[in-house]
Amino acid sequence: MKRELKRPNGKEVFVTITYEKENDLIYVDWNGFLTVEQVKVGSEELLKMIKEIHCSKVLVDNRKVSGPWQAANEWYQTDWNPRAAKEGLTDMAVIMSDNIFTQLSLQGFTKATKGVYTVAIFNSDPDARKWLKEQATVAK
Repeated sequence: MKRELKRPNGKEVFVTITYEKENDLIYVDWNGFLTVEQVKVGSEELLKMIKEIHCSKVLVDNRKVSGPWQAANEWYQTDWNPRAAKEGLTDMAVIMSDNIFTQLSLQGFTKATKGVYTVAIFNSDPDARKWLKEQATVAK
């Protein structure tokens, strides 16, 4: 199962969301400069997939994100995060971008998720995947 969401120009994909059945995780590949609205639309699409397939693990790849998106963090904290946890999200691994503004936005996001579900930050895809796999054996 794979979904691609495009920018208003209809050409560029700003997020690809893929269910990896073999790994039992949802892979979210964000791309480019993201508006708050795009972050929300992409996150809502992720939530739909979490609901549909009852998946508790998400791998977010921010390596291709350029720019800040911290304006969405309050929305995550008060709206999206509680709904995602209610639908069964327990673990999220995030691969960090080299962009300092994206990194600062991610710091705010991790604060907004405290006590709701577990988030861990990584510099590489293999490390993030390894951690998610290990979470299956961790008592919650």
